[in-house]
Amino acid sequence: MALSKKAKTGLGAALLGIAIAGEAAAATSVTLYTWREQDLDFWEAVNQQNLIPDVKIDVKWIKADSYESKTRIDVQNGKVDLFNGKAGAAWLNDWITAGVVAPVNLDMSNITEAALTAATGPDGKLYGVPFVMQMESIIYNQMVFDTYGIKPDWKNLSELETDFATLKNAGIIPMHFAGRAGWYLNQVLNEVMTAGLIDDAFASQLSAGEACFTDQPYVDMLKVVEDWKHKGYLNPNPVADDYGAMRTAVALGDSAMMIDGVWSATPASPMYQIDPELVMGFAAVPGATNKIYGFGDATLLANDRSEHTEAANKVLKFATTKKFAELFATKVGALPAYSGEISIDNERVNLVSNMIANNALAATPFFAYDLNKGTPSYGQLVADNLQALLADKIDAATAAGEIQKGLNSWDYIGAAKCR
Repeated sequence: MALSKKAKTGLGAALLGIAIAGEAAAATSVTLYTWREQDLDFWEAVNQQNLIPDVKIDVKWIKADSYESKTRIDVQNGKVDLFNGKAGAAWLNDWITAGVVAPVNLDMSNITEAALTAATGPDGKLYGVPFVMQMESIIYNQMVFDTYGIKPDWKNLSELETDFATLKNAGIIPMHFAGRAGWYLNQVLNEVMTAGLIDDAFASQLSAGEACFTDQPYVDMLKVVEDWKHKGYLNPNPVADDYGAMRTAVALGDSAMMIDGVWSATPASPMYQIDPELVMGFAAVPGATNKIYGFGDATLLANDRSEHTEAANKVLKFATTKKFAELFATKVGALPAYSGEISIDNERVNLVSNMIANNALAATPFFAYDLNKGTPSYGQLVADNLQALLADKIDAATAAGEIQKGLNSWDYIGAAKCR
């Protein structure tokens, strides 16, 4: 039966109404900026499985060296709804002051306490959801260790250095440092050496201004780095080697060990492109403390200037759940910052979880706001002076003195005690 013109018009209007209704019910698209390339498959799976109803995450991966500048501009202009933030109050403070992040009103009881520091501002409030734990330690090439009969069960520095000498005599670089990378020196090298050689009580005192960086425990920690350089246990010119060169050398077996984060041992690591069969192990620097460094590495933050606040907050809430944690562990191969019981079928992730739970330094100066809120910050002072130390321009005592002098210059919390 033929339809009249009026009937056709009515049907068209009805179909248009259905289309408009469908469009209204479509998922809200939110833009997420990240430097974490290893997370891309995870977020794709979240979209494919529709794990956040009515929300689709459009992930934009930005290279680390341009991430900060681009994100700052686009967050200010409202072009991004969510973004990954670096950890700690000192980093967060600029974003809080700029009015682009606000305290979150979420139940964080399922986020491990050690990770919450990553999202805590100077005012003690939480500004996002920490979602991944990282461990930094000695990382070694298992094949090299097997070849030379080395077992990472060192009880002290002397035992470690005995194995250093064995490797050196065999033409293998015992320990490789990426001395050209300032971020590596302050965030990774300094913190791992601190965790192995300085106890929790003294580390806490340093952060609170109750102990000085010129005190003997800190000077002795730097002296170990100096001694390794002079004894030929490091790559010949550490300040010439960037982060990629360090990881390449260990992956190839030219160097036996490096001090680095467990992210280098996850499936997305470029080290496996060099050697797909690579096996890496983890150990603490075997000093008096003999601990590794565990911390909340990245935070999911919502742009307070976003036009899609409701949808962005749904993503934040999802990041606190067991479903997020289990999928993250599966897809990324990294330890989620979730404190509840979850099923993780990944030997490396379970190993890292146990090491952080049982043998991590409780407090390190790297994230301490009172050490990093002024200029030059503790992080910058450490990077500059470790670089000078590795270049043989200064000794350990001078490096410690310069770090202390730099902090005193802006009257940090310990200035009155440590001048």
